[in-house]
Amino acid sequence: MQIAQSKTREQYPLSFKKIIKKTIASTIVVTILLLIIWGILVFMLGSTGQAAIAWLGTATLGISGFLFVTILLTYFYQRWYFAVYFYELSSDFIQIKKGPITPREITIPYERVQDIYVDQDLLDRIFGLYDVHLSSATISSGIEAHIDGVEKEAAEGLRDVLLQTVQQKISKNKSADVPASNSPIS
Repeated sequence: MQIAQSKTREQYPLSFKKIIKKTIASTIVVTILLLIIWGILVFMLGSTGQAAIAWLGTATLGISGFLFVTILLTYFYQRWYFAVYFYELSSDFIQIKKGPITPREITIPYERVQDIYVDQDLLDRIFGLYDVHLSSATISSGIEAHIDGVEKEAAEGLRDVLLQTVQQKISKNKSADVPASNSPIS
């Protein structure tokens, strides 16, 4: 599987720990759901007698097998997601593409960027990962415009480059908007 590369991704790479973090997060959710289903089965079958308890062992084995297959599928999906994740800082805009099955792409001109911030959720903190978020006035920027799963140095580097580029673009546009002064003819 070919990893989507760009100069920006090479300079500020995604961490492979992102794959493990996302797999664990998905596994936790699926495990909780399966434990709820198993608890309901125990409650329903446990009160009906010995024959039903034999079904409980089969259900437990089936749920365990389903969990194992889910973990494997999630891991391979996350590797695929990681491989196609693309981000590039060009001279005029930021481009982010992600999603292997239903790809999503967002392109934000630097002039429209209103905020750049770095954050972590609980699992990010455990794995030492950071997310770099870009905000603009559009709804999709809040959802899609972030680069997630980079380590601290890459997150700080991305933030600094983005802030510097946005500031340069804004300064350049402000100086272009100022009209040239006309000197009076004497």
